[in-house]
Amino acid sequence: MLSIRLAVVCLNLSIKLCRYQKKLQILMSAKVLERIVITEEDLAYQFTAIVEQAHPRVWELLRHCYIRTINPYLTRSRIPHPPYIGIYCPDKIITAVASQKNLLREVAIFVGLVDVVCFNATHLLQDPLSSLKENHPHLWLDLLWISTQSK
Repeated sequence: MLSIRLAVVCLNLSIKLCRYQKKLQILMSAKVLERIVITEEDLAYQFTAIVEQAHPRVWELLRHCYIRTINPYLTRSRIPHPPYIGIYCPDKIITAVASQKNLLREVAIFVGLVDVVCFNATHLLQDPLSSLKENHPHLWLDLLWISTQSK
């Protein structure tokens, strides 16, 4: 009788242990997945770091720009699009940056982004119909800083 009770207790303990092990495995895999997730800021940082190390002449242009990963899936579009790099440049250097767009596109693809889009920060700030200041005040301040630094 005692051996049967002991066997039942051992069986219950092993079942509980298996449940805890499965929960632990699920938690560990969730933590691993949590570490794998790369944020938009990380992608933009990786992009700029690669350009800075591999292409110093292009970096001399980009250091006067605001670089941001744009995820159109988070915007109002209903069709999912992959993220891309947006480079907001002052009016004076946008043509020089646009001439290096193929090289920048290669770096963006290497990082895992689709394309590179150049925006004229000066024109975005001067547009009277723009609602950038109201909708995205932090971006507006960054673009204002970039535009005034190049003058």
